[in-house]
Amino acid sequence: MFRMNLWPLALIAIALSACNGSSQTNDDHTATEKTNIVLIMVDDLGYSDVGYMNHKPGINTPNIDQLAASGMVFTDAYAAAPVCSPTRASLMTGKYPATVKLTCHIPGMGMEKYMDKLSEGQKLREGYFLDHLPLTETTVAEALKEQGYTTGYIGKWHLGGEGSIYTKDGIVNANYHPEKQGFDVNIGGCAYGQPKSYFDPYSNGTIEDRKEGEYLTDRLGDEAVRFIEENKEGPFFLNLATYTVHTPLSAPEATVEKYEGNKYFAMIEKLDQNVGKVMDKLNELELLENTMVVFYSDNGGLWGNKPLKGKKGTLYEGGIRVPMIVSQPGKIKAGSQSAEPVTTVDFFPTFLEIAGGAAANYPGLEGKHLQPLIYGKGGFEERAIYWHFPHHRKEGLSMGAAIRQGDWKLIKEFESEQVYLFNLRDDLGEENNLSAANPEKRDELLAKLEGWQKEVDAEMPAKNEQN
Repeated sequence: MFRMNLWPLALIAIALSACNGSSQTNDDHTATEKTNIVLIMVDDLGYSDVGYMNHKPGINTPNIDQLAASGMVFTDAYAAAPVCSPTRASLMTGKYPATVKLTCHIPGMGMEKYMDKLSEGQKLREGYFLDHLPLTETTVAEALKEQGYTTGYIGKWHLGGEGSIYTKDGIVNANYHPEKQGFDVNIGGCAYGQPKSYFDPYSNGTIEDRKEGEYLTDRLGDEAVRFIEENKEGPFFLNLATYTVHTPLSAPEATVEKYEGNKYFAMIEKLDQNVGKVMDKLNELELLENTMVVFYSDNGGLWGNKPLKGKKGTLYEGGIRVPMIVSQPGKIKAGSQSAEPVTTVDFFPTFLEIAGGAAANYPGLEGKHLQPLIYGKGGFEERAIYWHFPHHRKEGLSMGAAIRQGDWKLIKEFESEQVYLFNLRDDLGEENNLSAANPEKRDELLAKLEGWQKEVDAEMPAKNEQN
């Protein structure tokens, strides 16, 4: 059943050298070769939706598992929001969604209709948010282009305007597409939050139909391989943003049959095959050692995230903690692991510093570069990370804000003003609210969270006058 790949064989010698000594750093930014960067951003992939986590029997991800074995697994990685568009905006800008004023997914049904629908019967009305990524924001792609990188965006963008379901091709305003935000290539990126079809014809104005019945995940994998081939002399930055595993659940019939009708598991297998396709190409071109590959998800999974509580749309761990792998054989120690909390805002400064740039030249960045963790050199100071989500969701605890620092996490719900305090080291499932038992820690984190909200001028929900 498993698809055999070439790239794991090439990893063995490289990985052994990394394991036999301390992790090497990638400090030689002035060398003739700059590090290529491949970011694989999956849509709605849950914390336990990968084989290496060993939480869901039947998940088949040999290529992703090999990627994890070849590099560093981050056990406490977070998305900047429990839904997709804000995480994507955060990735592009290196800022928290609250700072960018894009805190919720951009609705395909249109902003006004969405706000009315979600606010109906609620004490508070949905907080204000933008329907696109402003062109005034400097993106990570624009910063990397200044360092000489060729940039490619392949897949889901969802930062290009409201009301995509009323379009025939997903294009609401092409001025908000990736090619206007620093990407040399855009294939698939438009206003769609989910594909109109997972099979060709795609009804996507940024993908040329090629062969009727072709599967979208395979097509995007092919396009990623082509981009790598065409830019093998480097340096390049490739953001492969799969539409899978977002609804509507859909996969080739033969793959679905292998899983006795489980379309979700079938979609994950197709995702894995295309991760393998990308890694095969990097191996074939002898680029593995000079390419950092990052595997990540834009928010928690929709179909269960054990042992975490909650799912996509909630501020519980299941809505925001995601799988994350960083691999660069020979530079990052194979089989390594980090439990340091990291989040979306960290990617911009990390990629920039790896490319030879300086995060200090972009004073708006709100994350930290992760080289000390990734390459095993230097310290990494504990810091707080934040979420601001003034939006109603049916999945559970939402319409609130959260902070994590060290082992502690605090959530404040806006409608009830109830405060939840959890020690994640002892209570990963967030079952025991320690707010009353530990008022000092509660007040400390609450003050820090509210101070941050004021600092970034976070948009707050207003009283719902419809009630």
